[in-house]
Amino acid sequence: MKRYIQLRFVLILVIILIIIFAVQDYHTLRKNDRKYILYWTPFWWHEDFEVGFGDEPFENCEYTNCFATNNRNFMEISEFDAVIFHASIYDPKIHGKPPRRTANQAYIFCNMEAPVYIAPNFSQYDSFYNWTMTYRFDSDIVSRHGQFVEEESNYTLPSVAVIQKKAKLIAWFVSHCKTSSQREVLVAELQRFLPVDVYGLCGPLACEKTQRNELSSPKCYDMLEEDYKFYLSFENSLCKDYSTEKLYNALRKNVVPIVYGAGDYNMSAPPGSVINVADFETVEQLADHLWYLHENATAYLEYFHWKKRYKIAKVQKACEICRKLNLPQRTSIYHNLLEWSKGTRGEICKIGSDLPNILRNAL
Repeated sequence: MKRYIQLRFVLILVIILIIIFAVQDYHTLRKNDRKYILYWTPFWWHEDFEVGFGDEPFENCEYTNCFATNNRNFMEISEFDAVIFHASIYDPKIHGKPPRRTANQAYIFCNMEAPVYIAPNFSQYDSFYNWTMTYRFDSDIVSRHGQFVEEESNYTLPSVAVIQKKAKLIAWFVSHCKTSSQREVLVAELQRFLPVDVYGLCGPLACEKTQRNELSSPKCYDMLEEDYKFYLSFENSLCKDYSTEKLYNALRKNVVPIVYGAGDYNMSAPPGSVINVADFETVEQLADHLWYLHENATAYLEYFHWKKRYKIAKVQKACEICRKLNLPQRTSIYHNLLEWSKGTRGEICKIGSDLPNILRNAL
């Protein structure tokens, strides 16, 4: 009897171990199960979608089992786990349309532009896309120009002497001169009180140009850090969560961004790192605050204390895509993508009478 009980115990133990290893093997299999991604269009001029080709972009991710290509002949298109479209340029007449899709295949809507620029005929994509990949925090895949992450550092504040060497006050890098946010009105009003140097297509000053973007050169931001105390990070559109790469480029430098946008800067910028135009009723009040900081180096330097606890990092799009593909999926579809992008009453973006008080007071 005793021997029978022992054998029964051993048998139960073996069964439990088999179940445990089976679950672990299944989890390992799921993590190593290859996920194939097809770029149906380029992302602007980037054939690799600014993600990369093959499995290399995913090597340092939580999930490393993804493979990306723009080769439509790599396998049957319906066998890809995800197909990504750059919505700002995608035109079925030019780029074609996948001939067949499967129920568990993700069609990903990728857009980094503000929805005020979305074409009127966007309804042709209703019930076409499963996932969104945009700058918005409520996207299925969040893909922003930057992020801040908590990380202790040995950052040392600039000395008062270094700050006092900055001979100029405010700079603005800009290429779109007339915008839905009417930021140009704010800048013109600010120039009544303080000097603002305007670089690019909308001003008299020039910075070193690059092939694609005349203001993206690292030397421009080196100059900004050396010569200026403030940078105008004024968005061309006041849309939910929208901010451009210029904000993060400035945050990486010892310069204080002045922000004008509709995003929640508590989510998009480190605490105590920016001056938000929305906190002022008039441009004159904003100018008074900037002048106070200009004359008080200690108060100005408080805007850099965050660098001891946080750093600006890239959003790893490759990792986010691969992670999403490995999570348990529920079938979803965007039946009205224009409504998701702009809202039922256009409330996603502020225009006209919805613009902030500080702008209306400047008009």
